[in-house]
Amino acid sequence: MGTPGLTSGTSRSRTIRRLIDARHTQDWKPAADYTITEDALFSRDPDAVAVLRGGLHTPEKVTFGQVQHAAVRVAGVLRSRGVEPGDRVVLYLDPSVEAAEVVFGVLVAGAVLVPVPRLLTGTSVAHRLADSGATVLVTDGPGVDRLESTGCSLHDVDVLTVDGAHGAPLGDLTRRVDPLAPVPRRSSDLALLMYTSGTSGPPKGIVHGHRVLLGHAGVDYAFELFRPGDVYFGTADWGWIGGLMLGLLVPWSLGVPVVAHRPQRFDPGATLDMLSRYSVTTAFLPASVLRMFAEHGEPAQRRLRAVVTGGEPAGAVELGWARRHLSDAVNKAYGQTEANALIGDSAVLGSVDDATMGAPYPGHRIALLDDAGTHVAPGEVGEIALELPDSVALLGYWDASSASVVPPAGSWHRTGDLARLAHGRRLEYLGRADDVIKSRGYRIGPAEIEEALKRHPQVLDAAAVGLPDPESGQQVKAFVHLAAGELTEEISAELRELVAAAVGPHARPREIEAVAALPRTETGKVRRRELVPPSA
Repeated sequence: MGTPGLTSGTSRSRTIRRLIDARHTQDWKPAADYTITEDALFSRDPDAVAVLRGGLHTPEKVTFGQVQHAAVRVAGVLRSRGVEPGDRVVLYLDPSVEAAEVVFGVLVAGAVLVPVPRLLTGTSVAHRLADSGATVLVTDGPGVDRLESTGCSLHDVDVLTVDGAHGAPLGDLTRRVDPLAPVPRRSSDLALLMYTSGTSGPPKGIVHGHRVLLGHAGVDYAFELFRPGDVYFGTADWGWIGGLMLGLLVPWSLGVPVVAHRPQRFDPGATLDMLSRYSVTTAFLPASVLRMFAEHGEPAQRRLRAVVTGGEPAGAVELGWARRHLSDAVNKAYGQTEANALIGDSAVLGSVDDATMGAPYPGHRIALLDDAGTHVAPGEVGEIALELPDSVALLGYWDASSASVVPPAGSWHRTGDLARLAHGRRLEYLGRADDVIKSRGYRIGPAEIEEALKRHPQVLDAAAVGLPDPESGQQVKAFVHLAAGELTEEISAELRELVAAAVGPHARPREIEAVAALPRTETGKVRRRELVPPSA
């Protein structure tokens, strides 16, 4: 007897690409019965490779059929533990075959997946457990130890562990329950509850429907269109929106196998070797990873067909190294938890320029708006906004008090990020709206100052903020993390001139301070407001 819920079907990738190319954004809507489970798992060839993971001598291959078989049994376990459609289930695992099985097991059961990055501990995870009202936590023994040792109580949640080290052993349970056929879902039904990185306050719960995966179809262009024979790898944790979508769901929706490789400690040399060992062709690598590759000094043994970077601005150093040593196609992608993969590079679209953040991907209508919601003129600074409805956009914000969703207000989702039109459809990123520096009538984006500072050979990292000034409104102050030595007057002078030359004399920092490290969010974004004195 076959496994319930498994259906044969043709790949939707060609259809999706035709829709992206041909549709008029405002007139296009996903099919009502579109689901992540069908598109990314059950419509795949059961015999095709879904995951590559470490084997004794060579990578072990796990097929889509194996994941399909496991997912309906994980769903059966969840139902036996009282999980009903709409209930929240937290996933706290490193990228792995087991994590992928749980991702789809939760969705098969009609529940809402709450992915939590593995690097988070105690208070951060406790907030997500309590705020989401999760009934089940799926993790492993090390995960339980990590949470309990950092002050996260697990008494009020049903703990399932994939290794059976603590709590109820998920593997044993899957062998004792009946598989559960996929619960019928609609494209607008809740699928994911993900939390922001807390750039502007406590992490907020962002709710996405099944439609969000189809909304990500345009990011295929950032990878120069996935092809038969591609193998994907990404360093981003599946607990983040970029890691989950670009690292698992998007490749699988296009039939591309992914590498499940997550060492305890990131090693640039070992990671470059792994790209060759697993025959990786496409990868998502944040700018910080490219920076570590460049500092490592050894070139990759294998050139990739396409690399996408995002999550933080990528500078000339890391982009230059990546093109010389890793791939001819190194593209940037911009997005956020609320609406991911909106803007970026793609040679397929005839749009690559390191000086800008890219152009809107097909399928999204992007505008730059002023405070009143009016479109700004070309060359003027505005807030990046996405016209709603859009499949990739959030269904709304999670209201913990009522366990319901608060829809976004208005016809535009305002990202809180500033940009200006550079040329064609390409945008120049200027930073967060609340981080912009206003000096002598100028609006100065801290990101462009920071990029200029990082061109100095002694600067590993940099941040720029505005401090109150009675004459100019705000003055620019820069913070730099030096590779070695002290910040001398000579280096300070060189840094000021770098900024003046790259951005303009109006952006020249009046004060520069050396720091041991910059404060960052859980996703590695600089918390600039923590660099501003409370009295400022």
